[in-house]
Amino acid sequence: MDWMRANLARPLTVDELAEKACMSPRNFARAFAAETGTTPAKAVERLRLEAARTEVEAGRAPIDRVAELVGFGDPERMRRAFLRAFGQPPQALRRAARA
Repeated sequence: MDWMRANLARPLTVDELAEKACMSPRNFARAFAAETGTTPAKAVERLRLEAARTEVEAGRAPIDRVAELVGFGDPERMRRAFLRAFGQPPQALRRAARA
């Protein structure tokens, strides 16, 4: 998880994560789910959401740059993830943090 958090801007695939853990992708996915209770993809998205939320609320970078920095790739993908996780888009969280 620490390595994932430190490398969020990279495309974190199960294959790459498994390689870092010196495991086969299938065994890694199984072991990861057993240990964390979630899939590697969901864990990566959660880490990205946490990092993005911190950046968005701090208001230091434009939303599109935040999406790039944390590995969402584009602002629309990040916006959809924010809606699923927080019930509002990044811009609304930024406005609330400034208030």
